[in-house]
Amino acid sequence: MSGHFRSPYLLLFLICLHRVTSETPNIILIMADDLGYADITPNNPSNPFTPNITRLANVGMRFTDYHSASPVCTPSRAGLLTGRLAQRTGVFHNFGPSSIGGLPETEKTIAHFLKKEGYATGIVGKWHLGITEKFHPLSHGFDTYFGLPFSNDMGCVTDGPVYNVKISSVCGEPTAWTNSIPLYENRDIVEQPANLNQLTNKYAAFSKAFIRQHVNENQPFFLYLPLAQPHVPLATDPRFQNASRVGHFEDTLMEIDHFVGEILDTVYGLGVSEETLVIFTSDNGPWEYKCELSGSHFPFVGEYQRAAFGSGSTGKMTTWEGGHRVPFIASWPGQIEPGTVSNALSSAMDILPSIAQIVGFSLPNDRVFDGVPLSFLQPPSSRTLFIPDTDLQELWAMRWNSYKIYFATNPKPDCNGSTGTGFAYHDPPLVFDLSVDPAESTPLTNLTMDFYRTVDKFRDDIHKSIEGTFKSTVDWSGNSDVIPCCDSHNKWCACSSSKAVDPSFFTEFGRSSGYNYSTFLSNMIVTLIYVMLKLSFFNHCMIV
Repeated sequence: MSGHFRSPYLLLFLICLHRVTSETPNIILIMADDLGYADITPNNPSNPFTPNITRLANVGMRFTDYHSASPVCTPSRAGLLTGRLAQRTGVFHNFGPSSIGGLPETEKTIAHFLKKEGYATGIVGKWHLGITEKFHPLSHGFDTYFGLPFSNDMGCVTDGPVYNVKISSVCGEPTAWTNSIPLYENRDIVEQPANLNQLTNKYAAFSKAFIRQHVNENQPFFLYLPLAQPHVPLATDPRFQNASRVGHFEDTLMEIDHFVGEILDTVYGLGVSEETLVIFTSDNGPWEYKCELSGSHFPFVGEYQRAAFGSGSTGKMTTWEGGHRVPFIASWPGQIEPGTVSNALSSAMDILPSIAQIVGFSLPNDRVFDGVPLSFLQPPSSRTLFIPDTDLQELWAMRWNSYKIYFATNPKPDCNGSTGTGFAYHDPPLVFDLSVDPAESTPLTNLTMDFYRTVDKFRDDIHKSIEGTFKSTVDWSGNSDVIPCCDSHNKWCACSSSKAVDPSFFTEFGRSSGYNYSTFLSNMIVTLIYVMLKLSFFNHCMIV
């Protein structure tokens, strides 16, 4: 067997086909932050830095046409957890340190539903869906929480060292934020400012303890792991600093990959791999504005943006393909055939309906869910998927099978800080066929009026659905009084951490992940190819 499905068989189709047990699985959902499509080895063999993610793909299924719910942090997370578009949840853009609102109480998350099914529910990582009590993770279905309340660049941190561009992230430096990043355990701040260099270590320790506890208690669990990396500022444990011999971003990829290895080793070591569904993905594409500290969305580079409008990012925060087409791997030994690949159009909003079908609960019928159980997409399939604009609260782009359609484009600053000629309406819409033009270089010009009428109907139907069904509202106001502060009498609200890190995490470099990094990285030919390709990509992006 080749390991590839030429037709879009998907995760749940395989699960329904092969499942032999009535027990509900444990579910581990790992989500990197700002990780691009080409930042993992399975999607980009010239990238040698993610052997454990490759290991996950080898025992699971890799999706090549999977999309985040939004091209930016907060609405992406809301869409994943609720299965609903931003136009329905009301969560269009990011919450910040002084935000009053959050993910509305009327919206129900994966954790909410699984808790009702007897699952233990935990989140270890970045929440970014509200900081006040009623919008806290513990108010949205999670039993335990350990992590950051918002992005790691929305406040200052300790100097470990950390790396950013165009702004400082270290408390006390002139261009840094005046508030500091807190680290929470449940509702308590346990460290402020956060030490980002030890954050992934602490996440690993907390995650492994959570898994062990609930395996020993024989209780199914849902563990949501939204990592801080590789969102800037980049910061790693000293073991990974300059470990790649390429750059800070690549060092960070190695630490992310090591974390994935730690989680897999724990699951396999406890003998529960066949009872555990493990998912790996990203919240959106790379943040091009951060130059060499950002990743790659190759081959989905949005060439037309630069050719027609002079410059501008086509990654994170944009509706160009590279802003929301991200890695996705799912593994469940014995249920998902190993080493398989799906090219079906799929979305983060599919995860909740898919889990509902696996576990066997019904979603409420008082609202529309924009995701679908993936088993419904058996070949031949046809699907539309709308991509929200993060600024203008409109659905300016959509996918229809292999077609990418733009009613307007709204670029964001590229590495040079340029957006080209800026926002542009397109009537008739721009249309690209990604099956032959993944770089979105040449719009189609030979389309029929029937094609455009069909596209218009798709758009009219989604607008009618949004306006005619249940929607939530969000308070977007802010107040400095809600900014998290451990001790207001200390500069930067400083307080020390009481969290001990599991010493078993600090093993000899690479040993616990089951991979010999020094042997791997001795193959400098592959690394040099990667560096050459990355330099070539940035030179291309910086042409004005």
